[in-house]
Amino acid sequence: MKQRQCLIVEDSPSSVSLLKEYIARLPFFLPPAVCGTVAEALSFIQQQPFDLIFLDINLPDQSGIELLHSFPRPLPVIVTTANANYAVDSYDLDVADYLLKPFTFQRFTRALNRALGVRFVNNSLIEQEFVYLKIGHTVQRFDYADIDFIQAYGIYCKISSSQKISVVNDAISNLENNLPKQQFLRIHKSYIINLSKISSYTYRNVTIGNNKIPIGAAYRDRFEGFLRLLDRKSDGEE
Repeated sequence: MKQRQCLIVEDSPSSVSLLKEYIARLPFFLPPAVCGTVAEALSFIQQQPFDLIFLDINLPDQSGIELLHSFPRPLPVIVTTANANYAVDSYDLDVADYLLKPFTFQRFTRALNRALGVRFVNNSLIEQEFVYLKIGHTVQRFDYADIDFIQAYGIYCKISSSQKISVVNDAISNLENNLPKQQFLRIHKSYIINLSKISSYTYRNVTIGNNKIPIGAAYRDRFEGFLRLLDRKSDGEE
């Protein structure tokens, strides 16, 4: 898994501390580089590549707007400022998002989603074809195509993929909300299945490989709705 390297351009110690705290909650970032002026930021950018910039507008030597003019494109930039007056100018310079201080961790992660084209949800990073999930203190990639089904396991989940079982640090409700719904369906309070892995089904259960997975009564209508949609697609309907 690629870990992102970001640069914080900010002269407020409290704002730097907050950004570093938020970044540290996500296991997909290296410790950020930090500088407090436009001149220092330009020097950092010339010395090494960055995946993302957090940029304050009111800096001691120059405005952050001046620095935006110097950034190579398409370098993702999230503006972090207490001043709403520069939002239009910033968006004209293609910033990914504009965070008004103070901002919450949830708002921070939404900005990351926009800037990097991914989804950060709790301890997970969700991308188009795969998801990174935590197993203990390790972060592991799971390709959607390899996941057979997911089973609730207390506050954790068991992921069955290619005859291997992995226990991840996520509740089944979190995975249900954030896995692609066109590919995964919850059919029981304890099970989410990969729809492409169904080999057969009855009114009461679904078979995936050698596993018979029950269809919960509360989820039966949803599963039957999926089957009706599948029938329409096979008949060539829109």
